Amino acid sequence: MLSIQSKIPDSGPQRGFTLVETMVVLALALILLTAGVPSFNQIIKNNRLVAQANALSGLMASARSEAITQRAVVTVCGSSNGTACDGQWSAGWISFLDVNGNAAVNTGDGDVVLKRVNSVPDTINVAFVGATTVRFNSQGFAVAGSSGTMRFCDERGDTYGRALNISATGRVSVATDTDSSPDGIVDDAAGTDIDCP
Repeated sequence: MLSIQSKIPDSGPQRGFTLVETMVVLALALILLTAGVPSFNQIIKNNRLVAQANALSGLMASARSEAITQRAVVTVCGSSNGTACDGQWSAGWISFLDVNGNAAVNTGDGDVVLKRVNSVPDTINVAFVGATTVRFNSQGFAVAGSSGTMRFCDERGDTYGRALNISATGRVSVATDTDSSPDGIVDDAAGTDIDCP
């Protein structure tokens, strides 16, 4: 009788993880996730505030440039519907060519909406401290009463707030903590800490 034997090559000792090793790795991963997820949430919230401040800063720079190019007043204001100023900075913003300079969109007078931003997250409160609109004249300067501080806040309060300062020359700058006591709270145009509601 013919006998067939197959030989399986010996690959040495078996390799793998024991149950104890697997449980230790899973426990370490859980500890790292528990420590890391809250930090990651803070990063996301910080980035949302910075993104909104950058978006409005870009809109302001564009409006100022357009005022110089068109040799006319360009107004930036809070707008919930994207077509008219209503002071709702937390809902969105528009910039428009303000032909008659009255800080209101009057299409019959030739006013034209130039840009719209309607994507402000509900968790962010945006407020302009100083005036209801920002207006740039034909030389790029802020029209009287248009300078101030644009404040961006969330539920975490003053320490995490961001701000833009608009000067009388029309310059828009990101606010930093410049006062004599470095407390980590950014300062408004007057040099005092911003106040998040």
